[in-house]
Amino acid sequence: MKTINSKHKVAIFCGSMFGSKKEYKDIAVKVTEYLSRNRYDIVYGGGENGLMGVVANTALKNKAHVTGIIPHFLDNRETIHKKIDKIIITKTMEQRKKKFLSISDSFIALPGGAGTIEEISLVLSALQLGVIKNKKFIIFNYKNYWSDIIKQYKKVISSGFAYKNFDNLLVICSNLSELKDSFKPVSKILTN
Repeated sequence: MKTINSKHKVAIFCGSMFGSKKEYKDIAVKVTEYLSRNRYDIVYGGGENGLMGVVANTALKNKAHVTGIIPHFLDNRETIHKKIDKIIITKTMEQRKKKFLSISDSFIALPGGAGTIEEISLVLSALQLGVIKNKKFIIFNYKNYWSDIIKQYKKVISSGFAYKNFDNLLVICSNLSELKDSFKPVSKILTN
């Protein structure tokens, strides 16, 4: 199957499990379909399990270029996806995190667990410290899944533990329409 490489890589952070509601899978499919059909490359955690597998398979089905990043030791737990376009196997989680930050142009957090929470903090910290610059970060707060963590980040700001511009480092979307406002088709971006 021929895939399209757009040169704009969107990292999608999400669970290696499906979660308790079918709608988590449904939103992962819809978000990935939209990005894939609009010529964004997908970067994700490299496994074939849970929402991560849904993201990879949906992107491949829609001919998007898919890159997975996974530490070797997780292959016993999450099974490395063998059908994606590119797999980057790291020795450590730290190397995996650095690779996500360096090769991705934008980031989206879908529903997930502790690993996704860590990835949210990783990207926000990297943006705040200037480790990465001019990269879009979206927390997809589908049905208020991330509301508590968003509330905590607002508390960090109001309590004086982050600069006020910290709020400008991320975009919060609650539905696909809001996501589409943040991610225009790549062909339009490249021609502007």
